[in-house]
Amino acid sequence: MKILFVCTGNTCRSPMAQKLAEKYLPGECEIFSAGIHAIANEQASSQAVEVLKEKGIDLSGHRAVQLSEEMLAAADYVFTMTRSQEAYLGNLFPQYREKIKALGPWLGSGGDILDPWGGSLEIYRSCLKELEAMIRALALRLEDS
Repeated sequence: MKILFVCTGNTCRSPMAQKLAEKYLPGECEIFSAGIHAIANEQASSQAVEVLKEKGIDLSGHRAVQLSEEMLAAADYVFTMTRSQEAYLGNLFPQYREKIKALGPWLGSGGDILDPWGGSLEIYRSCLKELEAMIRALALRLEDS
């Protein structure tokens, strides 16, 4: 199973989700992430690297990837961080609309995952905590399907 996490720049939320999914989802899952408006090869935000490091997860080697249609085609699930990203991608790529879902609403466990970009470490920790709860819920949901 291939799972793609999407956010705006692929430097905060989606790479954090990717790393958490790699930790919590079964080994046969292929997990990757990308940004709708990513600057290719940009490093993850230093705050994202720091808060994941606090959990023993290394994000230091991450480089941003621009979302492509090929990535959408290859994925079984495409999880966005917000409903507006879900709508945007669904309109831009209607052929993949069925597999594009905003993570929180799809899980029934919340709304949009707010972008911590430019925020304090506490804001990043809060975002990470929210993502971790959602990725754990995702693991349970996929296990049951």
